[in-house]
Amino acid sequence: MRAQILALLAGLTATPLPAEIAWQTARMAPGSLMVMEEEGGRFLSHVARGRDAGLFRFDTYEGKGETLVYVGSYFTNDRGETVRGVSAEGQVTRYVPYRCARTLGMCSYVIVHSDGFRESRERVTQETALGLAWKEWGLDGLVATGALELDRFGVARKGWRKDHRSGKKTRSRRILIALR
Repeated sequence: MRAQILALLAGLTATPLPAEIAWQTARMAPGSLMVMEEEGGRFLSHVARGRDAGLFRFDTYEGKGETLVYVGSYFTNDRGETVRGVSAEGQVTRYVPYRCARTLGMCSYVIVHSDGFRESRERVTQETALGLAWKEWGLDGLVATGALELDRFGVARKGWRKDHRSGKKTRSRRILIALR
């Protein structure tokens, strides 16, 4: 009995485990909304639309209030890995097998651009105390690095991304999540 009490106390005082890096997209029922703000005041709203051909569809809008502009849709698997993106103009980009954003360790994928050009990428993702950190390489070497702080469902709270080709660094933070 004493061993059970000690085990219970040890469990209650242990440091919490890091969040799962998978994005539990099934928790975002159709109509759920996530709003992210980027540095400079750019707002992106992600609206869950439900399953479409076995994938989860999210529509993305830029702006806030009544000035929202549709910028495209993306489709993920159940771990939140993007497999396809569609621009507002209807151009389709595929990620084969998926974009590797929620896969620990080394992961390789191919971007199939709307014009058919195939671009190989490699991404290394590590779990951190608050979420994940990553580096991505393309045809010309290091393409981008970044990190995300995640909640317990793998949804981004805040993060940053550096484009190594342009040198531009972007920070973002979640300002709203409304689950249905």
